[in-house]
Amino acid sequence: MEVTEAIQKRVTIRRWKQTPVEKGKITRVLESGRKAPSWGNVQPWRYVVVQDRAKIGELAKSGGGQPQIGTAPVVIVCCGVAEVFSRKMHRESLKQLIEAGVMDWPDELLDQVVLGSDVFAPYRLGEQVMRIKASEQLMISIAFMSLEAVNQGLGSCWAGAISPNDAHKIMQLPDNWFVHDFFILGYPDEDPKPRPRKSLDEIVFWEKVPV
Repeated sequence: MEVTEAIQKRVTIRRWKQTPVEKGKITRVLESGRKAPSWGNVQPWRYVVVQDRAKIGELAKSGGGQPQIGTAPVVIVCCGVAEVFSRKMHRESLKQLIEAGVMDWPDELLDQVVLGSDVFAPYRLGEQVMRIKASEQLMISIAFMSLEAVNQGLGSCWAGAISPNDAHKIMQLPDNWFVHDFFILGYPDEDPKPRPRKSLDEIVFWEKVPV
């Protein structure tokens, strides 16, 4: 399937057939998320795939009992690690790019210009900014997965109305992980109409914004 076609076909699904989703399809969706771009190649995403019915029921409670969570065949708990933007880990990720031949930066440029700048190095602005930046990269990865789900004939729902702390406790996750949202997968049991979208004229401005 062409990417443009997948973009046009993607809709949020909230009703699921109780047909098990093949592991191969789940893996291909996750692989698309793995291939997503990230700032400095830090790749802050961590995904926990849940298919156990009892565990999914617990996760649904962390989302206020939303039925699209509780009835889903697959719930992927989408987590991030803000620590990847620490000076040490960010430097390691950038060095991997240099060693792979992606960039040709001397250590002096890396250490003094890139990692010494508030613009390029989130660690200099504190934990909150590091977490925001990790969340941004995570959302890119999930967007990639949502398109691959369409390509695999699956429906998906991006569930952000949850209690991240409750989900973290339910899944007994490492302390340095944070839960961002759930990405829900399954075979659709509905064919919803396309959602209305603003026209390009409402959201795109060339060169300047008219006052």
